[in-house]
Amino acid sequence: MTVRSRAPGTPLKILQVAGAARAGGGEQVALCLHQGFLARGHQAWLAVGSGADLPIEGLVAIPNRWTVGGWPRAVRRAQGWLLRLTRGRGQSRLDAFLEALVFPGVAWDLAIGREDYTQPGTWLLPRSLPASPDVIQLHNLHARWLRREGFFDLRVLPGWSRRRPVVLTPHDPWLLTGHCAHPLGCPRWMIGCGRCPDLDIYPAVRRDATAANWRRKRRLFAESRLYLATPSRWLMSMFDEAGFPAVERRVIPNGVESDVFTPGDRRAARRALGLDEQRPIVLVVANHLRTNPWKGYDWVREVAARLGAAEAQPVDIVCAGDEGPTQPAGQARLVFAGQIEGAQRMADYYHAADVYLHPSRADTFPLAVLEAMSSGLPVVATAVGGIPEQVEDGESGFLVRPGDLAEMTHWLSTVIDDETRARAMGACGRARVLQSFCLETQVQAYLDWYDEMLGGQGGRQTAYPVD
Repeated sequence: MTVRSRAPGTPLKILQVAGAARAGGGEQVALCLHQGFLARGHQAWLAVGSGADLPIEGLVAIPNRWTVGGWPRAVRRAQGWLLRLTRGRGQSRLDAFLEALVFPGVAWDLAIGREDYTQPGTWLLPRSLPASPDVIQLHNLHARWLRREGFFDLRVLPGWSRRRPVVLTPHDPWLLTGHCAHPLGCPRWMIGCGRCPDLDIYPAVRRDATAANWRRKRRLFAESRLYLATPSRWLMSMFDEAGFPAVERRVIPNGVESDVFTPGDRRAARRALGLDEQRPIVLVVANHLRTNPWKGYDWVREVAARLGAAEAQPVDIVCAGDEGPTQPAGQARLVFAGQIEGAQRMADYYHAADVYLHPSRADTFPLAVLEAMSSGLPVVATAVGGIPEQVEDGESGFLVRPGDLAEMTHWLSTVIDDETRARAMGACGRARVLQSFCLETQVQAYLDWYDEMLGGQGGRQTAYPVD
């Protein structure tokens, strides 16, 4: 790869890729970085599989395979006409039939459990921009929740990385596995997958082609020249253990908008949000909490019931990011706040709470934990993934073993009952964010690294055996 020298202070042209403009934590990280790059005078684009119609500068749609080529577009138009004629009846069967007709290779891959990389719009992306990017940064590249076939073709990596620096910024270990985004304790990703114990873990596959998927990813990475940035040392350790080939690797923690997520007036926030002003409030933040396999909704319900029995007054567990009617859990209540639009509105929920609960089964470096700490909330969280790198146990919150609901309940009760201690923990968390986890720090770390890359100061690529 030929790297062009740049004069110091020259604006960069940065392309980022993410599944959606607004969705989970990884997508939110990409959007915040994008806006940070723009604010510093750089030319930046954020290419997404969904949400490019939002009024955000620099959003670019990645064309899905139905929009590339005359035959797929013609069939899609005919499908729309048929659905109008039948008023939508039989849509799922029609979708499957037309996909097999237009993309037989894709239909075959999905049937046998191969991960789908057939996304011709990916290959067109750099050429569709107003200018050629100096650097490309790729966030999570799986998005089966977005479209069942995903949105990105990994096979572009060797060619892209020969022309310019390409930075992988994964927010989970999917790149290392045969299909799952989190192995949940399964060690088979270290030895080649195959004989998968759970094909239904997201992103699910129909058949066990996990060994073939694992080998195909490794071949693509071995043929590429990639930089690697992870938000946590925990995730970097997995890539190190896998012998992932990287020109250079860095741990760059996620950052939050510390001027938005600040300590606030609890009573005023509750009035503004229509929440009970008398009950203690435990806040949980997770998109689609009840159906997300990583977020521990069953633990939330059990802890709610235990808190309701342990506390002298009823407790509300406010769940932001999921919708539904309020549910009783013993003397406690589960209150579903729905999807929260906008950072300031989300900040109001942190202001309204007494304590933040993050009971994940798996997580990498969750933004919600940082937002809670930045807002001056004590945190009770499971000690999984990169969370112990965020929360100082006994200082800014309490870390508990996954599934230890008695300990989780105990520490929640401790914080609720001891306001002085809760306030001190919240202040400690806020100070920690200001020191290490501000968005400005994260943005500048990437910009400094990009300057080094384009000045030819990158390291040497390491070996990555395929077998």
